Amino acid sequence: MPAPTAILHEHLPLIVVAESWLLDVLLADATTAPHLIRLDAHAAVVAPAALEPLLARLRALGHTPKVVAE
Repeated sequence: MPAPTAILHEHLPLIVVAESWLLDVLLADATTAPHLIRLDAHAAVVAPAALEPLLARLRALGHTPKVVAE
């Protein structure tokens, strides 16, 4: 059986949160949930076009997101 092929995606935003409940909140929100794919308890892939609205939503919730690279 051949090994599965790995695919590298460049320029794909990820969100990593310290507390898993924050990702739960974002996934329960109808405005942000369609743009997220949860990877584990603390990380999710973000649709590239939805990155800025997601950052705005986090700020509206009182968080100060740190953007590592753009």
